[in-house]
Amino acid sequence: MNKKNIDIRVVFFFAILLLIGIIASIVQFFNHVDCEDVKFYIFSDHSQSDESIEFYDRTQNAKSWKWDFGDGSVPDVRRHTFHVYKKPGKFMVTLTINGDCTHTQELILNDKYAADKLGTPKIIAPKVITVGQPAYFKSISNKAKTWEWAFGENRGIDETSANPVYTFSTPGEKTITLVINGDFSTVAKKIIYVHPKVIKKTNPLDVTSYEYEKKAEAFSLPRGSVKKDPLEDMLQYVPVAPKTKTVKDSINIAKKAPKISEDQFEILLNKVAEGSKIKDDFSEYLCDDLDIPVVKNDTDLLTFSQLCAAIKGKKIKIESIRLNKDKQNNYVKGLNISYKVKKYLIWSKD
Repeated sequence: MNKKNIDIRVVFFFAILLLIGIIASIVQFFNHVDCEDVKFYIFSDHSQSDESIEFYDRTQNAKSWKWDFGDGSVPDVRRHTFHVYKKPGKFMVTLTINGDCTHTQELILNDKYAADKLGTPKIIAPKVITVGQPAYFKSISNKAKTWEWAFGENRGIDETSANPVYTFSTPGEKTITLVINGDFSTVAKKIIYVHPKVIKKTNPLDVTSYEYEKKAEAFSLPRGSVKKDPLEDMLQYVPVAPKTKTVKDSINIAKKAPKISEDQFEILLNKVAEGSKIKDDFSEYLCDDLDIPVVKNDTDLLTFSQLCAAIKGKKIKIESIRLNKDKQNNYVKGLNISYKVKKYLIWSKD
């Protein structure tokens, strides 16, 4: 009887050990991080020193993070963080995930103040500017290809040439602004004062020396009752011409899409796959056209709406993405993407 009880206990003991081992294997499997699939992103507007740079990790099953920014600063342990580099140069950013997987990416930053010195144009304006008289302006910049001048009298752009000529219609203090190459980070400003127009006093008119061509009696009306002007009846039947479009009415203000990088676009697509984003969230970047052409894996041609429907609810790994943007309005008009889908622990082309 005792022998039988001992055997049952041994069996239960090994069964419990086996169950614990299976549970541990399952937990380890689902918490495993593929070190070759570490994905973190660095976002920088101008790649300059003294600029807030964004760091973001999207590695699956990541539980802990350690950011080494490569400049001797204290490491950061958040998944999404920001960092400011005080000096320009080349930095090796290292991310350690779950204390095991390490990934390094190079970051090159330019000197902000040197970039401002080279990029910001200089405005040359006349010393004395008077209302009603043309004023000549000049832009000094080595890299300027386009110019957008605003002279402080109207809303919007007044001139688009390198050396414009402008006539002020009102006196007072004016702020001249100049944007080159469409880059609002390098805006030049200059404050000027426009003097009012001076009216010189002339000699009074000598009435006695004025000779009339006709006598005053020639301009008097004939006596009698007032007669109705025949033009008064005729003008009642003259059709009114329709209002013609002015130049201002015919100008269509082009809508510019907000800036988005390929890395940011990739993050949004991953969120579509996760279900936290939908295709309509891309409208502002696609100029409200959700049927732009998409080349998938270099073989298939489909629309952007079809792409979002194809990746929704799937685990995807985007290998490459290239945006075809409109240079004038900045919206995305085409997309090339290569990605894989995870099926039964195997990554394969969709």
